[in-house]
Amino acid sequence: MSLLELRDLSVHYRGARGEVTAVRSVSLALEAGRTLGLAGESGCGKSTVAMSVLRLLPRNARVEGQVLLDGEDVQGMSWGRLRAVRWAAASVVFQGAMHALNPVHRVGEQIAEPMRLHGVTGSVSALLDQVELPARAARAYPHELSGGQKQRVMIAMALACSPRLVIADEPTTALDVVVQAQVLDVLKRLVAERDIGLVMISHDLSVLASTCDRLAVMRDGVIVEEGPAREVIASPTHPHTQALAAAFPTVGDPASRHAGPAVSSPSSSASSPSPSPSSSSSSGPVLLRAEGLRVDYGSTKAVAGVDLEVRAGEIVALVGQSGSGKTTLARTLLGLQRPTAGRVLFEGVELPRSASGLRAYRRQVQLVLQDPTSALNPRHSVYEAVAEGLRIHRVEGDEATRVAEALSHAELRPPELFFTSLPHELSGGQRQRVVIAGALALGPRLLIADEPVASLDASVRGEILALLLRLRRELGLAALVITHDLGLAWTIADRVAVMYRGELVEQGTVEQVLLSPQHDYTRTLLAAVPHHDVPEPDRTGTP
Repeated sequence: MSLLELRDLSVHYRGARGEVTAVRSVSLALEAGRTLGLAGESGCGKSTVAMSVLRLLPRNARVEGQVLLDGEDVQGMSWGRLRAVRWAAASVVFQGAMHALNPVHRVGEQIAEPMRLHGVTGSVSALLDQVELPARAARAYPHELSGGQKQRVMIAMALACSPRLVIADEPTTALDVVVQAQVLDVLKRLVAERDIGLVMISHDLSVLASTCDRLAVMRDGVIVEEGPAREVIASPTHPHTQALAAAFPTVGDPASRHAGPAVSSPSSSASSPSPSPSSSSSSGPVLLRAEGLRVDYGSTKAVAGVDLEVRAGEIVALVGQSGSGKTTLARTLLGLQRPTAGRVLFEGVELPRSASGLRAYRRQVQLVLQDPTSALNPRHSVYEAVAEGLRIHRVEGDEATRVAEALSHAELRPPELFFTSLPHELSGGQRQRVVIAGALALGPRLLIADEPVASLDASVRGEILALLLRLRRELGLAALVITHDLGLAWTIADRVAVMYRGELVEQGTVEQVLLSPQHDYTRTLLAAVPHHDVPEPDRTGTP
């Protein structure tokens, strides 16, 4: 008997405009000690499938078909029986550990809560040890832990009542590659040691490939491809599976390399997809330079003597783990953070300190934030969001024309169609394009993009990266892209700078840094990147 079996599962949501079908006739099975990956983009129905297992769907959901846990239909369970099953028989690691934990309770109390409710005896320290956290972490509040530590707390909580089934919904989203690899190793080891069944949900096929025995790919509520993970990844038959696999490039694969020369580099060939280390796309005049930049927060050296430059028409990727100092460096380059020592120069002139001087500088250097949902005012229309910078900088000319041009450059066409739209009416990719359009409206020469695709689906990620490349090609726009994603760096960057504990430990062309890394930390980052072509899953529990 399967630990989990879905038989012809369909889920419909009732709304003001009638009923919408989110999941159509899904049938899947999972045995104990095995891992099933559920892949697909936002809105495909994968989280709806997961939430149906424990009847966590909202009241307006109507479910057809069967969800069997150890042969018992979840839909027919009484409320009392369902409460007993949750946590004890099956549990969920929810997406976004940053928001899933109660900020005013210590994490040890939160791990102990399901044990107390279910009358389970156990040790919080032992659970923390299973997810490779020290016992002292129980006394911490969520804000005192890193993203990876919070995710491990969520896993410990899911294991608190010794369930036989764990559902992990995007457990590594927004984690850097090293922490992601650690979390995935923890999950794989727990499956092997505790003989649990694991359902892993993600839009990243490389993550699922490195973790799962079987893989099911969803689109528009339907399973479009399903089979052993190695076979699905190696030889995808459905176009959607092929598109998902192609959206996450392999470092070193020439087919994944899309960086091309900018218009400001006349000696470069526009047909060359892979600039050589001597590519002239990196030989333009220096636009932005940091010299001996240092930022101290008390005794903490957030940025420790950084020398960095971005040339006209060049894309530089600044890579490193969370906490390495990347965002602090970006804030200092933008004049939002005053350095403790060193200086920043734009076209050879040191950044001004006056408000008016900095305002003029920021017309030339614009920031694109990581999370477009947070970056946009939910009450402002697209027009207002893009026009805001024009008004702050008192840019002359017809405002509506400039807003329309910026939206067109950001591939929101026809622009007038989006003028009155509010952020919640747009997709994630459209919201990110609005943020980019707001930056483009001022006619900058350099974009500083902080994790510009971290929260986006696979296909949308590719579209945004293609947009950045087109802006470089057509407008000669330079970019400093801050990321923990080495695949992104390989795809679009001319040069890579690797940051570790506030220092730039390695710099060079993409080929030099990612194909022939000289620093141990760079090698660690590359070793942590999940790959599509993984070996058979390890049954010993050894990472």
